[in-house]
Amino acid sequence: MTTSLDRPRPAPPVSALPGAKDSPVRAERTFEPSVDGLRAVATLMVLVAHLAQWTGALIDKNGKEGPFAPVMTGALSAIPIFLIISGYLLYRPWADAALGGRKAPNTLHYYWHRVLRIFPAYWLFMITTLLVFNREQLGDGWRTLRLLTVQHVQHWEDLRTDPGMTNWAQTWSLATEVHYYIALPVLAIVLHKALRATKNLKLAGALLTAVIVADFTWLVATSPSSPLGPPSLWWLRGYLGFLAAGMLLALVAAKTRGGAGTGGRLAFVEFVRNYPWAFWGAAGLAYALANTDWAGSIASIVLTKDEAAFKYVCHMVIAVGLAAPLLLARGSGPERLLSRPTIVWLGRNSCGIFLWHLVIMQVTVWYLLDSDFAQLGTGAFFALLPFVLALSVLAGWLSYTFVEMPLLRRFRIRSHRPIAEPERRAG
Repeated sequence: MTTSLDRPRPAPPVSALPGAKDSPVRAERTFEPSVDGLRAVATLMVLVAHLAQWTGALIDKNGKEGPFAPVMTGALSAIPIFLIISGYLLYRPWADAALGGRKAPNTLHYYWHRVLRIFPAYWLFMITTLLVFNREQLGDGWRTLRLLTVQHVQHWEDLRTDPGMTNWAQTWSLATEVHYYIALPVLAIVLHKALRATKNLKLAGALLTAVIVADFTWLVATSPSSPLGPPSLWWLRGYLGFLAAGMLLALVAAKTRGGAGTGGRLAFVEFVRNYPWAFWGAAGLAYALANTDWAGSIASIVLTKDEAAFKYVCHMVIAVGLAAPLLLARGSGPERLLSRPTIVWLGRNSCGIFLWHLVIMQVTVWYLLDSDFAQLGTGAFFALLPFVLALSVLAGWLSYTFVEMPLLRRFRIRSHRPIAEPERRAG
């Protein structure tokens, strides 16, 4: 997961910097509060859906769809939203550099920042849950290593997905993102060559679109998939299309921001700016359709080819529809709405909320209420939601304030800041 941790001021446009025509500028890192706001929305979607599962409101004790299924199945789109955000934020410096004729971000610095951003909070969470809930299996060294290095998505049993054993089941998506982090510099190099070859977005955009189409085709071709072998659904190749869509938005945003003569008017961007609420309306409609039988049942990960295709399209429309006005229509109603301080604050603390909320639910249901998975009923959902939400937010704040932020401030490499490099003189 990505976030704007120390909230640097927005970098000035390249054209506003001294010697802009002759002085390359390092990759920009700008704070976009509405992106944190969207991350908060996705995090709350995950938390609410998981609590509905734990209480039996979403999937009942018999494994059937619960009363919330007709309105909450679409919450599965939270993961595509996270991935759109990651694709946009992580590729943005490369896109700005490629279109601005500047040097690409330092790859080693990029990897180091990803390690700092993810692993300290994740290791604290994973080691704690292993010691408290899974100490008897610590002797399996390879399993423990897979968990600590976020390589467990290939091993179904590592996720502890049996009912009531969901200590870290949500981290499958983190494993998917980590593999994208590893692959991104390679993808960026390919796109950089494409941008240099054509001097416009056409070839790079076509390549990213091809990734989306290939991802969609792979998912449909491998459906129905066995519940005992979900890598085609959960592995990076099953979600790369959403990351590619975020990268495509980063390219479009970099093009429209201008700089070094790259600015331009794109019809898609003009449409987003003129009709931002239409995109949110399309996302809302897609969410409603994702709750229908056409997108498959929330009680089963096995989808027919038609269900897999329909669900993928719905999730893409939801994620892009919500994100596009925030990234391409600054000052629009949706962008202002998700830039409010409270929701931005929740977005900054979202990593810890995402990591710890399932443990909080488990402890609450098992030990405080002496109940079991999906046994409490829908009334318990509404009773427990404020309690679980408050404790999860507290855990997220503690993680951000005392683990994530201090380590990033202490060990982050500062050379990526947007500093105008001095003009080189001949001779």
